[in-house]
Amino acid sequence: MSRIMLFMDAEYVVQKLREIRKGRKIVRRKDIQWANMIKWIVGRERLTRCYYYSSELNKDENSQTYQEQQEYLKSLKLSIPYFEVKLGRLVRVHDGWVQKGVDVKISLDMFSKAVLNHYDIAALVSGDSDFAEVITEVKERYGKHVELYTFDSTIHDALRLAPDKHIIIDSQTARRNNFWSD
Repeated sequence: MSRIMLFMDAEYVVQKLREIRKGRKIVRRKDIQWANMIKWIVGRERLTRCYYYSSELNKDENSQTYQEQQEYLKSLKLSIPYFEVKLGRLVRVHDGWVQKGVDVKISLDMFSKAVLNHYDIAALVSGDSDFAEVITEVKERYGKHVELYTFDSTIHDALRLAPDKHIIIDSQTARRNNFWSD
């Protein structure tokens, strides 16, 4: 049994699950069953740790929403074994907000945990082609296996070709494994 460590880009997962459910009741963040998704990805391997990456909401912008996010993240941490939350920051750009620092955190953790031999298999849940280089380094330099989980096959070739395995999560898989509650 190999040691597996998960690196989950939470905003990517939320966005893609909403797309899968298009036309039906919208998937809210609190509807997502992260434990079921983790269990499906881990399979028969031994979970070392699951890292959940997102961005912290701005406390000054809306203190109630900020507090709700903190409670949500706390409930995830308390209810899912080996689960860690890592937060980037949000920066206002024109009329909206942009995540900053999340991809760097994911890359640093994947790389540093490989250096320290904390896992045999890295499972990355993201569709961002910027991760192709860290995937390649982790595989070639440290001999780790890397599995990539995406929600569509239309990802950049650099990302599709980098991991040892590319698993596409489709609506049937998500529904069958209860990735959300209705």
